[in-house]
Amino acid sequence: MRDVFLSTAIKFGLFAIVAILIPVSAPAYALQEVAIAIAYAIAILGLNLLMGYAGQICLAQGTLFGVGAYVTAILNATYGVSPLATLPVAAAVAAAVGLVIGLPALRLQGLQLAIVTFGIAAAFPQLLLKMGGLTGGVSGLPIDAPEMPDVMADAPELWLYLISLACAGVGALLVSRMLSGDVGRALRAQRDNPQIAQALGVNLTRARLWAFAVSSALAGLGGGVFAIVSGFISPESFLAILSINIVIGSIVGGVTSIVGAFVGGLFMVFVPSWASDINLSLGNLIYGLALILIMMVARNGVTGFIEKWLSVIFRRAAG
Repeated sequence: MRDVFLSTAIKFGLFAIVAILIPVSAPAYALQEVAIAIAYAIAILGLNLLMGYAGQICLAQGTLFGVGAYVTAILNATYGVSPLATLPVAAAVAAAVGLVIGLPALRLQGLQLAIVTFGIAAAFPQLLLKMGGLTGGVSGLPIDAPEMPDVMADAPELWLYLISLACAGVGALLVSRMLSGDVGRALRAQRDNPQIAQALGVNLTRARLWAFAVSSALAGLGGGVFAIVSGFISPESFLAILSINIVIGSIVGGVTSIVGAFVGGLFMVFVPSWASDINLSLGNLIYGLALILIMMVARNGVTGFIEKWLSVIFRRAAG
C-alpha cells in the first residue's frame, strides 16, 4: 500500500513539474500544440473511465468530442456567447448524447458495442455536412479568442494553455473522486463480474449509463477546449479516425491511469508529427513501428511501465 501511495505521489509530482516547466521552455507554437494535446487528454480521460474501469468499449469518443466542439462553436459564432461560458453546456450536451449512445450498452457488449459506436463515429461527419445551416458545413465555424487578462495580453498561447490545463484539472479531480468512492467500486465490480456485482446489489443499468454520461461529458469538455484553442473547426476535424486515435492514446498512456490520459494526448499530437519529420514518405510506417514497440515494452501503457519500475525500485530500496 505504501509503495502504491509513493508511486502515485511521484507520478503526480512529476506531472505537476512538467506542467510548470512546459510554458517556461516551449515556444509559443509548441505551447498551443500542447494545449490541443491536453484537450485530447480530457477525452481520453473519459474513455479511460469507461473502458478501463467500467469495461465498456466505445469507438464514438471522437464523435462526442466533436459534439462538444460544435456546441462551443455554435453558441459563440451564432449567439455570441463567451467561449469559456460555453464549456459547461458543451459537457452537458455531450453527456446527454452519450446517454443515448450508451443505451445499446445495456444489451450489447464487446465487439457488438464497438461496431455500433464506430458506426456512429463514421456517420457523424456526414451529419455535420447535412446540417450545414447550423454547423457551417464544409466552411466550418470560427471561434472567438477568449478574453485574456491584461497580464497575458502578450502571451495568448499561454492563456490557452492555462485554460486547457484548468479544464483538465477539473476532469481529473472529478474522475479521481468518482473512482475513490462507491461509484468507483461499483464500476470495477460490474467490470470484473457483472453477475456477482448484481448479486451484491450493484445496479448494472445505472452504473453503465453513469459511466457513459461522465465519459461523454469529459469528451464534450475536451471538444469545447479544442474548439477554443484551435479557433476554427470543420467536419474534417472529427472523422471516424479520431475515435480510433483516442482509443490508441488511451491504450498507450494506460487505460486505468489518470496521468496516462495526458501521456496519450501528447502521443496523439506529437508522435505522428515527429514521425513525419523523420521521413515524410515513411511517416505512417514509423508511427506504426512506434506503436508496436510501445505495446511490446509497455503492455499496460506507459504509466503502467513506469509504475512497474517504481515498484521494483521501492522494493529494492526497502530490502
